[in-house]
Amino acid sequence: MIDSIPIFSGAWPEIHNKGIMRIGNQCSFRSFRLRQSITVQTGAILEIGEGSFFNDGVNICATQSIKIGHHTKVGDMTYIFDTDFHQLSPEREMKNAPIIIGNNVWVGANSMILAGSSIGNNSVIAAGSIVVGEIPPNCLAAGTPAKVIRSLNIPDGWLRQ
Repeated sequence: MIDSIPIFSGAWPEIHNKGIMRIGNQCSFRSFRLRQSITVQTGAILEIGEGSFFNDGVNICATQSIKIGHHTKVGDMTYIFDTDFHQLSPEREMKNAPIIIGNNVWVGANSMILAGSSIGNNSVIAAGSIVVGEIPPNCLAAGTPAKVIRSLNIPDGWLRQ
């Protein structure tokens, strides 16, 4: 279900939708250098809030559930996967767990948001970071794995441009 036609600049994303995909009003996909890929497996749900932006080469794969909030910005070559795709070892099951990315979040280029991750409203994930757990609201997180670097003072109603 698409509430309104998304804004596409450059190539349209490669979309494989066998589940439910909800894209909010005024979402923007910019792909001049590297095409985006969006996969929603059977029984999975992908929800993208209004006014969100996705840059070149973003790759999203939902096998269970990915929820991206309103006015979230996702940088070049970012990967958002709610699955590990393979087992690490015989005693460890393949991980499939929902991802929640809050409203007004900025995910820097070349980052990865992995299965079971949660990012709070107004937070920033520094470029090249790997999120593997919970990042609270209103903070800057960076690294591998991403850790909180500092709090951010974000006034109510403020949106990143």
